[in-house]
Amino acid sequence: MKQYIKAVGTGKLGSRSLSYDEAVAAAHAIARGESTDAQTAAFLMAMRMKGEADEEMMGFIDVFRKYSLPYRSFSHSLNCAGPYDGRHYFPVTIPVSLLLASVGFSQVLHGSVALPPKLGQSVKELLEGLGVQVELEAKLWEKIFVSLHIGFIWTDLICPPFGRVRHVREQIGLRTFLNTVEKMINPVHSLNMVIGVNHKTAMEHLIHLLPKTGFETAYIVQGMEGSEDLPLHKNSSIRKVTPWGDESSTIDPSTFGFRGAPLEKCTKEVQLELLNRVISGDDSEEVQNERDHVIFNAGLRLYWFDKVGSYEEGFQLAASLLQRREALKLLNRWIEMSRPGDAQTRLQANA
Repeated sequence: MKQYIKAVGTGKLGSRSLSYDEAVAAAHAIARGESTDAQTAAFLMAMRMKGEADEEMMGFIDVFRKYSLPYRSFSHSLNCAGPYDGRHYFPVTIPVSLLLASVGFSQVLHGSVALPPKLGQSVKELLEGLGVQVELEAKLWEKIFVSLHIGFIWTDLICPPFGRVRHVREQIGLRTFLNTVEKMINPVHSLNMVIGVNHKTAMEHLIHLLPKTGFETAYIVQGMEGSEDLPLHKNSSIRKVTPWGDESSTIDPSTFGFRGAPLEKCTKEVQLELLNRVISGDDSEEVQNERDHVIFNAGLRLYWFDKVGSYEEGFQLAASLLQRREALKLLNRWIEMSRPGDAQTRLQANA
């Protein structure tokens, strides 16, 4: 690893980007555990200071994909990539994904235990709090996904190198380029993606990266906390990326009659309470803001990925599904089918 650390970490005048082949070699060294913790930390920090080049990112993405467990291909699914350092606000993407899955639009959520610097609530921890078992063997995961059109991929479990370097990333305490690599693993080969970023610089970087990683239609959004969830109180920048180019646009919620307030920071317990209430179809004023955020974001994704003919149709469908408690029905089935033992017996009976 020393030669790669020297290449990227010599300083402002001496540093250079690695070639694709060099990045592949460095990625293998980290993935196999041949790089010491000190070397891995030095490399990650040097890359953060230098800035990552596309060839470097692709080298790591390609290598870490090779170390991932094999899954069946579900190419028409939507890969939902949120912040790996967690959320401090109501996790809109969870009920949105349940609503979309309830009408047959397959949804892939992924992540792990939240990382620094934010150390918010991860999707993994919140799903577990709702009662979903996320530690599943690949075959069982696939059977549940085929039946319910929704699944959560625990990155540390399906790609062991991430588990191996987790403690290094925790001790560094800063975001590194591995956060982006982690979002791009895509073990079920989704062609569709919605991914959140914190700033436009990251958006510009992803425009060149996404087509190379196999995604055919991707929406990059400047969502809340760098998530894929758009707020109601202000406009949001959007970039649609395809192999044929990209389009930029701005989404103004007021155009569609949405005028919500900013979501408030809340603890894990409050997030789970709000999730249960919204998913259960609670139409009280107390959770109207959270409910409207869900309807808005679900409608956007339904239209973006050609499941409805207009934004308005998407919002109407999302509101109807929520009112009919389709998200709750699906969540309850997910909880039941993911239970060890009971899930396997049920799936064999239905096979």
